[in-house]
Amino acid sequence: MSENTQVAVVGPPTPMVLSVARRLRDGIARGEMLPGADGPRSVVLRAAGDAQRAHIAFTDDAVVVGAVGDAELVWEVNWFDPEPADSDAAGDFGKVVGRLLSARTVDWRTAAADFWARAGASDGMPTGLVVTCVDEEAEAVLGTPTTEGSGVLGTAAALAAFFDGRSTLVGALEGGEFGMNLSFPHFSALFGADLKVVCGEL
Repeated sequence: MSENTQVAVVGPPTPMVLSVARRLRDGIARGEMLPGADGPRSVVLRAAGDAQRAHIAFTDDAVVVGAVGDAELVWEVNWFDPEPADSDAAGDFGKVVGRLLSARTVDWRTAAADFWARAGASDGMPTGLVVTCVDEEAEAVLGTPTTEGSGVLGTAAALAAFFDGRSTLVGALEGGEFGMNLSFPHFSALFGADLKVVCGEL
């Protein structure tokens, strides 16, 4: 298998299945290795906090992700950030799959710019956002903001995770290191755009 390996979604395209498929595509595009044919060929990811699950099966020419399937190896992960915490404990197969599912390393400015390039033109989005990083005391302007004081703020880590699709908007707000000053329609549009980024639809 190589960077040309396809990631196929089978069955219901649940948010977790789409999120896992996106992360696998990202890992393959980065050039991460795929598991060899002489070991385990599947793993189940179970969502922490709800009933979602994703079954990953490695075949000779594809990676198949679906909501149904069983495997001896089961990891509990966040559905929107499916990097397993204990993958090293599962031997070489676990290490390889853990690297495939790991998030890229990206700073908040790059993540914000990438997010805006994907989602800025989505229906209902503001014409621009001011992004304020509180621990760096720095700003980045996305698009052309028209409302003074309208935007988002947070720590570098929280901003990078949100804009890179490693946290949902609700999860970012609950984490206490991320905040916003947006109208309700713009909040709603940002919420929808974020979910599409997390699920690889943008």
